[in-house]
Amino acid sequence: MGNIQSPDMLLAPAAHAMAHDGQALAPHDLWSAWTFEPGVIIGLAVTAGLYSFGLVRLWQAAGVGRGIRRWEAAIFGVGWLLLALALISPIHRLGGALFSAHMAQHELLMVAAAPLLVLGRPIVAVLWGVPVSWRRNAGAFSSLSWIQRPWDRLTQPAAAWSIHAVAIWLWHVPALFQATLESELIHVTQHLSFLGSALLFWWSLLRVREGRLGRPAAVLYLFTTAVHTSLLGVLLTFSGSLWYSLYDSTTAPWGLTPLEDQQLAGLIMWIPAGIAYLIAALAVTASWLREPRRKLALVGRLNPGLLLLLGPILTFTACKRSTAMSDAAAAQITGGNPARGEVAIRLYGCPACHTIPGIPGARATVGPELAGISGRPYIAGVLTNTPTNLIRWIHHPQQVDPLTAMPDVGLTEPAARDIASYLYTLK
Repeated sequence: MGNIQSPDMLLAPAAHAMAHDGQALAPHDLWSAWTFEPGVIIGLAVTAGLYSFGLVRLWQAAGVGRGIRRWEAAIFGVGWLLLALALISPIHRLGGALFSAHMAQHELLMVAAAPLLVLGRPIVAVLWGVPVSWRRNAGAFSSLSWIQRPWDRLTQPAAAWSIHAVAIWLWHVPALFQATLESELIHVTQHLSFLGSALLFWWSLLRVREGRLGRPAAVLYLFTTAVHTSLLGVLLTFSGSLWYSLYDSTTAPWGLTPLEDQQLAGLIMWIPAGIAYLIAALAVTASWLREPRRKLALVGRLNPGLLLLLGPILTFTACKRSTAMSDAAAAQITGGNPARGEVAIRLYGCPACHTIPGIPGARATVGPELAGISGRPYIAGVLTNTPTNLIRWIHHPQQVDPLTAMPDVGLTEPAARDIASYLYTLK
């Protein structure tokens, strides 16, 4: 299912700061105020363990830095540490005494931890970390229409942007925010919605690397998020009245009036968080602007005479191979059966990683889209596109290219032939 990690895997139920003894945290208790809720610890441990195990298996098979690059693994680690900092460090309990600390905790979840976790390519690590049978079951389950259709809609950038925006503004309505200070269950729900909507938001935008979203649109969504969150920060900063009355009696030990604490919280949302969104927008813009340079650099390295010679040939080849094969032709050259291939694709969990035309729910972006594969000159960028090579690649990708991130899902050779025959029929 789509290149995104489940929020409940990252965040389990957490207790509210004042639920321990009914008293807000005092300065002299700050450094002893770590919160080791079992649900949070288990969730963090499972997340770190599964990612690490999958990463080790991937790098043992493909080589260190292949499939998941070193910087991506490091970024995931930093995101995990920030998540742990927000949930178990004294910041968590301090949020019961200071609104500004509560705001800092939320920004750590939404603006710092969430994008770094997404950039760490967790789905690739998870696929390598679980047994082959689990991958198949996950692929089959995620391709069910009643799962895939709602999920596909939720992960559309406009929907993810809207969900994240609603979560931010709704939970800052005074009645709801006050409720989080009075109820552990509501407080947990708030954190889940903040982290879950943030993961959804960043996933929908940062999967631009997989080709699902144009970079200009990603920049627009990031910029508008910076604007509306900064607006909320401005309202908190310049408000002359206290929004959340429960902080009226908890800020004095920390040398702040309740209104000053609220103003500081507003500044945290306005300045640091707003800057983080703008930095992300600039990074996406820079990536977008570098694309033409990469292409020009590649063309520039080719001999001009060779380009003149190959141009008509490449054009002719592309036109000639742009049409998909018939079922009979695909079956003849692969020795497989396209109809059986469609079934095998679902059985072996291919929709968990790829967008595949004709397969309901196959809209994932972990791997490349498989449309028009018969017209491509290469398979996975390393093999000439022939039926034999495609079958070899599907059957045992690690034997063909030890550096690939594609896991071996235990396909039989007949199933590989059937899948190859189906892929050759795709336009």
